Amino acid sequence: MKGLIIVGSAKSGSHTNALAHYLKGHFGEHDIEVDIFDLAETPIHQLDVSGASEPSEAYLNNVKSLQSKAREADFFVLGTPNYHGSFSGILKNALDHLTMDDFKMKPVGLVGNSGGIVSAEPLSHLRLIVRTLLGIAVPTQIATHDSDYNKLEDGTYYLDNNEFQLRCKLFVDQIVSFANNSPYEHLK
Repeated sequence: MKGLIIVGSAKSGSHTNALAHYLKGHFGEHDIEVDIFDLAETPIHQLDVSGASEPSEAYLNNVKSLQSKAREADFFVLGTPNYHGSFSGILKNALDHLTMDDFKMKPVGLVGNSGGIVSAEPLSHLRLIVRTLLGIAVPTQIATHDSDYNKLEDGTYYLDNNEFQLRCKLFVDQIVSFANNSPYEHLK
């Protein structure tokens, strides 16, 4: 089984990235291979169906990598910071480069982080998009705040909240259960 975590923060080394790495560790406890596709570290070009723009070769390769990883994934985790009460534009752009075939009947976990007021609204917005892409958004979601993290000496964030650490375990267990026991396998 393979999973793909897409980090939709525009900032390298973000809180969302820290949460993605924490979750990857929990998936590892289930012997599940998970890739993290961080859009700050691996940027992609804006979707342009008109063909008017000429994205660089690096951006084109990044999109191909995202699409390849998405097609191989048995489940997804979509991570976003809270940008003005919704999810990030770069995450929306990444999802626009993918198709229903990538998400069809696959479990999708939703995680987000807020720097200001804690809000699950970005995850509610993503839930609608996942449904439209024919994915199955799992019931448990994670909405953290900057204060739920601490920093290592090198400046790397890590999740430092016991309640959210337990929620992460439940979240991962739920995604794994959905992926292993999918009654929709015949619909893919």
